[in-house]
Amino acid sequence: MRDGREHKLDLVCIGRTSVDLYAEQNGAKLKNAQSFCKYVGGSATNIAVGTARLGVKSAMLTRVGNEHMGRYVRRTRGQTP
Repeated sequence: MRDGREHKLDLVCIGRTSVDLYAEQNGAKLKNAQSFCKYVGGSATNIAVGTARLGVKSAMLTRVGNEHMGRYVRRTRGQTP
């Protein structure tokens, strides 16, 4: 960084970010599900979020598209279930 501030991270996760869909009807089979909730997921993303919640200065390096799911990932910023 060249802004005169020192930026340090403990962990940088690199990998795939995805959007997970979970049925809102707890225990329902997929064929019986009526509605879904969406959450940001992907193993590297889950590690970045989990370690940040534990106080580790974590970052996620990934790429998303400029479409609905990509914009959702950028808006969410670590709010996983």
